[in-house]
Amino acid sequence: PAKFDGIEIKALGHLHDDISIVHAYSAASVFVAPSLEENLANTVLESLACGTPVVAFNTGGMPEALDHKINGYLAELFDSNDLAEGIRWVLEHPDPQSLRKAARKKAEEMFSMKDVAGQYIDLYHELLEKRSYQK
Repeated sequence: PAKFDGIEIKALGHLHDDISIVHAYSAASVFVAPSLEENLANTVLESLACGTPVVAFNTGGMPEALDHKINGYLAELFDSNDLAEGIRWVLEHPDPQSLRKAARKKAEEMFSMKDVAGQYIDLYHELLEKRSYQK
């Protein structure tokens, strides 16, 4: 395995099935999403669902998914040193299991199919009410 700054790096290649992807997320200590512009990345949600903390720039939809220093780290936009600090913070966290539990909890609370379906139903009702007021 390759090393970068003393950290072991393993290239996984292309993952072809959901089980392999879940195993990869779950085996990781941290998922880094260094996008400078991002709405709400599926990879971030997938990582949280697998209980893997995320480090990302504080941009777009990232603050909706990440609770700073609870289930990951939100770095100052464009500040690569802060992004690196976030990675270090997660890797050196004294209780990594608490980060993993918080990541999974966030995914379950905000992004479960039941909750998302409920949000769509609420939106449809709201739109129907607005439409009936316009008539």
